[in-house]
Amino acid sequence: MIPLRGAQAGGPTIRGLVDTATRERVAGWAQDPAAPDMPVSLLITADDTLLARVLADRPRADLHHAGIGSGRHAFDVDLKGMSPLTRHVIAVRCESNGAHLDGSPVIVQPAARFDAAFQAECAALLNDIATDADLTERLAFLAAQTESLLARRAARRSQRSERNAARQIKWRWAKQDQLRPGEPAEPPPLRALVIDEEVPAPRRDAGSNAILSHMRSLQRLGFEVTFAAASMAFDPTGLLDDEGIASCHGPWHGSVEEVLRREADSFDLVYLHRVAIATRYLGLVRFHQPKARVIYSVADLHHLRLSRQAQVERRPELVGLARQLQSTELRAAAAADAVVTHSAIEAATIRRHLPSARVHVVPWSVPPQPTAVPVRDRHGMAFIGHYGHAPNRDAARWLLDEILPAVRAGMPGMRCLLVGSDMPDGLRRPVPGAEFVGQVESLSEVFDQIRLTIAPMTYGAGIKGKVLASLAAGIPCVCTPVAAEGLDLPQPLQSLIALDAAGLAASIQRVHDDEACYLACREAGLAYVADTLSEPRIDALMRDVAALPVARQGITEEERNGVMRL
Repeated sequence: MIPLRGAQAGGPTIRGLVDTATRERVAGWAQDPAAPDMPVSLLITADDTLLARVLADRPRADLHHAGIGSGRHAFDVDLKGMSPLTRHVIAVRCESNGAHLDGSPVIVQPAARFDAAFQAECAALLNDIATDADLTERLAFLAAQTESLLARRAARRSQRSERNAARQIKWRWAKQDQLRPGEPAEPPPLRALVIDEEVPAPRRDAGSNAILSHMRSLQRLGFEVTFAAASMAFDPTGLLDDEGIASCHGPWHGSVEEVLRREADSFDLVYLHRVAIATRYLGLVRFHQPKARVIYSVADLHHLRLSRQAQVERRPELVGLARQLQSTELRAAAAADAVVTHSAIEAATIRRHLPSARVHVVPWSVPPQPTAVPVRDRHGMAFIGHYGHAPNRDAARWLLDEILPAVRAGMPGMRCLLVGSDMPDGLRRPVPGAEFVGQVESLSEVFDQIRLTIAPMTYGAGIKGKVLASLAAGIPCVCTPVAAEGLDLPQPLQSLIALDAAGLAASIQRVHDDEACYLACREAGLAYVADTLSEPRIDALMRDVAALPVARQGITEEERNGVMRL
């Protein structure tokens, strides 16, 4: 329905209405009954300042259907420059007599929402800076507001007030009838902070797969997990968001120290991955998170790897460095509430030096994903590794220099794919049978082509992700004792372990060409992965690491002490 009311101001009645009046737009219609076919000239003001002069001559169907003249009596004006920070009085008057249209004036209140107009006005105020003093003043204001907002977000995310209240009534949760009115029936969820050097990248290294597996396990055990990289890097893949893991990164956080301080006393568990992280942050964790259980995950014992490298490469200068690293790693282990290692061998090494250390052997989950390509349609082998890791570069060189030539002496058509990230140009050299693939989107692309993998590690520490990934795909792995260390492999796979190039070449030829041997190794590997690397198994082990007050399931006394089938 079109209102036909009007107003007079010393002249004839003007019919019309202001339909819309905002800081961005004014619209409506107007008609002079004394001259129904003549467009009315209107003045639009805000706070008595003229913003626009407009003719009400635009067509509008509803006016035409209502029989109001020709229907060409509408107006619609875009406005600019009205601040969202202040109150405005918008008026629409007839220019000839000053009569207000019905609905005029309109009072527009200051913006109550952080909308686009408000943001634009703020940006304009920040851009209009004349002096260094003005610049300093605005920076100080923004810094204070940013810190205040970040602190409020941290308090909301950590449920700090609820958590503090929970500590006061924790003893009453055991008996619901003892709760006071208004007290929550359950405590807030447990929170875990996980710190590593970089954002995990599953295709980059085994350490990334391990830490992701452990974070997922903590989630399944009831923890809300937050991750922080020492680099404060943003996760460009969105993997952490997809996993439901909160991420601390720039520009909202400047450092891990800032995260620990801003969310002080709000984490129940802090997981420090690798010795450099434990050394750098363990003391700060104790200071800012005094009630948290501190976990040091060694990834692998660097001093063990370095001392082996010194022997293999005959570099006595590395021996002293290995001893320094050993001291650093043992101090971190002694200072933590619990130590996580992936290998029973490394657990025994730590306990030999620190008998009272609470060491837990926890690998990472690896789902069995056997290739569906029949063995007859697959040929050759592959070496898989992150070439930024010195033991992998050393193994690849040995493979190209000695092992592959020994294999091709008995199997002239054998090919070997070299797969992985950060491959140096020095490795990409003409070697008969070698195909340099580099990084792939998924290892299944490789496993669907080959019959076996090779892991000719001469030094290193920890368990090898390349071996586990291969077995999970139903692909046998020929390896050295170093590559198999910490893995209590079943007999068919044990038979593929060899020390020298000739022994490795013989194992490769046997498993590649002997179908019975191949199938036995394939089934043994898949069964091994299913038995020892399942998510329920990892959860049971991580429950023990976190010291959750729930009975552990499926963990024997031997497993608790690190004597595991790993």
